[in-house]
Amino acid sequence: MGIKLYKDNWMYSLIPYNIAMGPLSTLITLQILKLGGNVIDVAYTISLANLSSIIGSLIWGFTADYFDRKKQILISFSMVGLSLVLISYVRSIGSIELIFSLLSFLNSASATPISLLIMSTVRKDLWTSAYAKLNYLSSIGYLIGLVGSSILAFYFKINEILLIMGLLVLISFGLSLYFVPKPELHIERTALLHNLESFLIRLKQIPTIFIHLPSKHSFKIFSLSRLKSLPSAYVPLLYTGMFLFYIASGIFNTEYPAGLKTGGLSNSLVLMIFSIGMVFQIISYYISPKVINKFGKARSSWMSLLIRGSSYFMIGLLTVLIVNKISLILTGVIFYPLAAGLAFSIFYTSTSIMIFEIARSGKEGSTLGVYSTLTGIATTFGSFISGYMARYMGFGLTYIVAAIILLINVFIFRTIERIPR
Repeated sequence: MGIKLYKDNWMYSLIPYNIAMGPLSTLITLQILKLGGNVIDVAYTISLANLSSIIGSLIWGFTADYFDRKKQILISFSMVGLSLVLISYVRSIGSIELIFSLLSFLNSASATPISLLIMSTVRKDLWTSAYAKLNYLSSIGYLIGLVGSSILAFYFKINEILLIMGLLVLISFGLSLYFVPKPELHIERTALLHNLESFLIRLKQIPTIFIHLPSKHSFKIFSLSRLKSLPSAYVPLLYTGMFLFYIASGIFNTEYPAGLKTGGLSNSLVLMIFSIGMVFQIISYYISPKVINKFGKARSSWMSLLIRGSSYFMIGLLTVLIVNKISLILTGVIFYPLAAGLAFSIFYTSTSIMIFEIARSGKEGSTLGVYSTLTGIATTFGSFISGYMARYMGFGLTYIVAAIILLINVFIFRTIERIPR
């Protein structure tokens, strides 16, 4: 029996949800600062949320193999919406940390079911166009959320904007209840390892994916004997490079919104800078395949790291040397879009393809759990230490440290480029 086909109208029901998710972490940071919190409070909140999201991707990924996926999406949307509504009313930083962590855990429940829904409802020859449409709609939703929030911030308080975002997620819940299909065909999560588009969409939502739990033997890929031989060093070097990337990104991304706000920028300007970064990211996703086809995956990776690291460095250096609003705005509209837009899109696409090739390559595919564990630890650790770095070193030096990590990472990916595959 073939797949029962459905119209793809259900994708539009996700737009309100994506609008809410676009500015969410920035809004949470701004709300914590408004309530009198500091950079360490921000770091605690974001790192706990990252940890909750990673645990959630592990647990909810396995439940998606056994339970109704439409119900899992509905549970996620309803609970995330209610959590956002609740956050908008609380005035305790500790309460925000707790609720946002719960929200992140629940939010991860929808990632895998949404990625697999296309496979279950669309003909295989149409998967590529369907995933492209889903990616386009989610990106547009994120952009609308960021731009809309920057405009709303002129007229509303941050907690009121959070309330609006919560209501938007609940609207997605209502639309999904009606439009999201309940597929008759139950496709296993391992199918994500056999289709590049679905794999890219899934990693874009949450950068961890556990098909199998890693054992202690899985980490033997980092043994000295493998690292001494270039052909066998490919996987451990790639995973080490990703580990460093997520540490640096965790450090910078956690504290950059706080750095802009502490530097005197209004909520609207902070959100607008992130909006510009998102515009560059959307455009860059479309040019990334051409760059990768021309230069190759490894070279594209280290070139993008060079751009991202240099941009972080310039933001940090100018933050140290020139502490005023004009400097923050100029670095935010020039260097941040290069780092978060152009560089990130190319690096994400090229490295995700490299990971996909490893994951589907038989025995080495079991190391996907190792990759997810390492990236999860790196993101959480980077976010956690960023608060102490910003507190005792200042924002500028914190950004420079993140830049140095990325620039060191360039040499790892240049080594990977020399390894035959």
